[in-house]
Amino acid sequence: MCDSLLLQNSLEIFLREYLSSYKQCELVLSDKKRDLQKPVIVINSSNDSDIKIPFSKSSLLLGLQELYRLKYPAKDNKNKNIKKDKLWKLERKIDKLTLQFRENLIQTIRDFYEE
Repeated sequence: MCDSLLLQNSLEIFLREYLSSYKQCELVLSDKKRDLQKPVIVINSSNDSDIKIPFSKSSLLLGLQELYRLKYPAKDNKNKNIKKDKLWKLERKIDKLTLQFRENLIQTIRDFYEE
């Protein structure tokens, strides 16, 4: 929700994959403080802004991650636990595939030398 069309378009381009409707969003990005029912992250050049302009895509994403972590610490921990579970499952799959590959490789080498 930006008055500045340039800032609005920049945010839309940089955050394309994270956008949602106002009804579904957890927070709002704006170029000024707004009285809304959702948390507002202010992005402008003033000293009291949450994220200062100018910004790069990476600095914007890092700033938003940090602000999100501060505003929603429980959700961040839940996301970390979900990521750890997924990582553990991925490691198990890799272990299984590696073991299968090893067994197939050994069998192929044995078959080759037995001929």
